[in-house]
Amino acid sequence: MDHYRQKILGIPRGWLVVICGALFYCYQFILRVSPNVMHDELVKDLMMDASMFGTMIAFYSWSYAAVQLPLGIALDRFGTGKLITLATFICALSCFVFASTKSFYVASFAQLLMGLGSACGFLGAVKLGTIWFPPGHVARVIAVILVFGTLGAALGGSPLSALTDAIGWQTTMHLLGIMGLVIGGALYMVIGRHKDPIVYEPSTSILAGLKEVLSNPQAWLISTYGMLMYVPITLMGVAWGVPYILSVYDISEQTAATVITTMFVGAAVGSPLFSLYSDKIKKRSQPMMIGAILALTVNAIIILAPNVPLFAMYLLFFIAGFAYTAKSLSFASICEIMPKTSSGVAVGFINTITMANGAVFHPLIGKMLDYNANDGFFGEVDVYSQWDYRFALSIIPISIALSVLVAWFIKETHHESNLTEAEKGAVLLSDIE
Repeated sequence: MDHYRQKILGIPRGWLVVICGALFYCYQFILRVSPNVMHDELVKDLMMDASMFGTMIAFYSWSYAAVQLPLGIALDRFGTGKLITLATFICALSCFVFASTKSFYVASFAQLLMGLGSACGFLGAVKLGTIWFPPGHVARVIAVILVFGTLGAALGGSPLSALTDAIGWQTTMHLLGIMGLVIGGALYMVIGRHKDPIVYEPSTSILAGLKEVLSNPQAWLISTYGMLMYVPITLMGVAWGVPYILSVYDISEQTAATVITTMFVGAAVGSPLFSLYSDKIKKRSQPMMIGAILALTVNAIIILAPNVPLFAMYLLFFIAGFAYTAKSLSFASICEIMPKTSSGVAVGFINTITMANGAVFHPLIGKMLDYNANDGFFGEVDVYSQWDYRFALSIIPISIALSVLVAWFIKETHHESNLTEAEKGAVLLSDIE
């Protein structure tokens, strides 16, 4: 597999391809969070109430989740370059449609398109890594992709909010549409107009790859581990972290948000380090177990320990984000246990399982808050104490404790773990060459 070493303008072509795919992943992350910073303007201009706003945004999630497995199959059968380029242009089109309407229904359709295109972001970038790099590089490629996603989440926050305040949401969406056209053009020039460097004979049945994944117990264990390890980000990083911090400390909402931000900073640091450590020791399961134990310890302190100083909470959230990124090895692991012809559907499967935790845990958190605040009776209240939050968010350490148990049963998947000494020497020689 020497094609990844070929250089264009001094850059190894494999990395150029993957970085282009990661740029799209970064871009779709900006689109995913953009309605949050445009909320007030969208509600006013599209004449929506809160229910309509939530319904509109939901169209993104529905289409994103619905196409994960079919998209994985399509990537395996029809090639990654063309599909990820098409997905980028779909996202760009959705931005122009969204920016040019004041109709709730058209805006909802634009969100549907946006989710459809964005669904190829992570899947497509990972698939590029599996076909442009040898197995020993897959974990670090995934780590780089995840760092780009974290960057997109950050850019879609305060910077996008400032841009929207300066030029308005319609112009901002038009600029995001232009950005999508530029990224799509780059993807087309680098990979879209070329065939994949390795072409695998597709399965005789379009469902064969899915059947192969679903019938593999290790695929279920790895996916469950990834889903459980993602719970802290889903709950604390997306929805419940800021109100929990506000319930514990007498600080402003902006300060509380900076505490949660350190989780994403920790994730950006941890993702490449876990992959490098995994490749160095030639193991996947051991770093996954270490990450789960560290995440369990830190999140248990965050949720259950009273009287933690605020400055210590910054460090704890950083470590929580750092530890969570052991989850990134689950993507490498599932790719390593499945044939190359099924790697796309394998990543689609684990991504579907992982993203499903929000649908399960967010409503559960709300029910547990109401239950504890009403002394064991369900009902609605306006103010929750820190102990209500601690009770509800205890789901986080419980979930991670389960991930430790699951990790115990995950078999080693690193491609060199079962090689003979002679085979390891041959691999080392090929890497040197």
